[in-house]
This record gives sequence, structure tokens and C-alpha cells, in this order.
Amino acid sequence: MSLDGIGGGSPDRPGAERQQWSDTDDLDRVFGPDTASVTTRTPRQRARRGALVGVFVVAVVGVLAVLLTTIVGSVQNGVGGVFPQPQAALDRFTAQASDIDGVQDVRGDDPRKTSFASYDVVAVVTADPRLTDEQRTAVVDGLRAAADDASGNGVRVFAVADLGAQQVGVSADSRVTGRRLELARRVDAIGGVQSVRCAWGDAPSDEAGDQRVVLRSTGRGGALRAVLVRADQAAQDVFPGSAVRAEPPAD
Repeated sequence: MSLDGIGGGSPDRPGAERQQWSDTDDLDRVFGPDTASVTTRTPRQRARRGALVGVFVVAVVGVLAVLLTTIVGSVQNGVGGVFPQPQAALDRFTAQASDIDGVQDVRGDDPRKTSFASYDVVAVVTADPRLTDEQRTAVVDGLRAAADDASGNGVRVFAVADLGAQQVGVSADSRVTGRRLELARRVDAIGGVQSVRCAWGDAPSDEAGDQRVVLRSTGRGGALRAVLVRADQAAQDVFPGSAVRAEPPAD
């Protein structure tokens, strides 16, 4: 019995050989008969291509750097109504504070950055020193409302109200602001006190322990110590943990 018909025939058959050469011809037509069909670049072409790639990479990095700088600057300086706008908040407070009866001048300091996208803004507001206590209270209340309205979106607005013999720190917190005014009046009423500043320390804050009372007194020696003791007692009653110090009297 012959096995030639099993398994599709012998590979030595003429038909199989023709099929094999046909496949090879197809590969030759696509890829070429040898490596000479692959384009070989000259050193100058390779250098030019490398230079073009390098220029493209540098350009992409530059564009990304500009975009990143713009985004970071936008977050820090404020865009629209989403990100902090310290200068816009200060301008808004200045406009409202200037319209309060008894206010003579509003001067804003440079915004203070407290974190990546947070700022504190502090303004000094000068009021007519001839105002009555009732009028001074109205000025402080108006400034407190203006600070509350201008604060937001990562910006806190504070002010120091210069009422003449009394300087009072103002914030959006009505309770803390009212206590500062109360404390300033109590210390100012102590015999020998020329003026008093009741606000915060190095940075604006509404925390009780961060409050600072700075007074000027005509007292010397034991008399000044007695004034400081009374002022400190008043300060601790209102702001536990606060500090009191004296400065030389004004000329």
C-alpha cells in the first residue's frame, strides 16, 4: 500500500516546491531580497534628525513650564471668583471703610501669604479723634462688617482702627472685635495711660493667646509696674493668655 496520498503528499513534489518559491517571491516583493532594501541614513542625516528631536523636546518642555507657571501664578494671585484675590479684597474693604462716618483715611498693607492659596490683608483705618464713644463703636462695627464682607476665597481681612488714644484690632469676628474695643477702653481708663493698642502680635489672629496690649504711660518705676499689673489683669479677664507691655511715652 502506498503512503504518498497520506498527509497531503510529499514535500518533494513539484507543486510544493512551486508554492514555496511563490511565498518567497511575495516576501521579496514586500521587504526586498536583502538588507539593501532598507534605507540606511548617513551620519549627517542621523545628526539632523537628532537635532530636530532635541529641538522638539526643548520646545515641549518650555511650553509645559510656561503653562505650569501660569497655573501656579493664577492660584496664588487669584483668578475669577474661585481663587484668592487679596488685592481685590483689600480694594473692596477700602471702598466700604471709606464710606463709614468718622473715617478719615484707609491705608492697606501688602497682602501676607499664609499658605499656598491663602492670604491675610491688614489695613490701618484712621478715624476722627474727636468722635464720642458711641461714634467710635459705630466705626468699629462698620469696619467689622466691611472686613466680614471682603473676606472669603482664601483671604482674611483685618484692620487696625486708630481712634486716637485707642487703637483696636478689627476682624470679621464680631465677638472678638467687640472684646478688643472693650479692653482698650478699660486700659485707657487706667490712671497714667496715654494711649493703648489692643490687637494681635506679629500676625493677625483672633485667638485669645495671640492678643497683645501695648500701652504708653507717663508712669515710671513702681507707678509703671502698677499700671502694667492692672492692664494685665484686665487683659487676662478678656483674653486669657494674652500679653501686655509698655512703650515709652509719646513726646
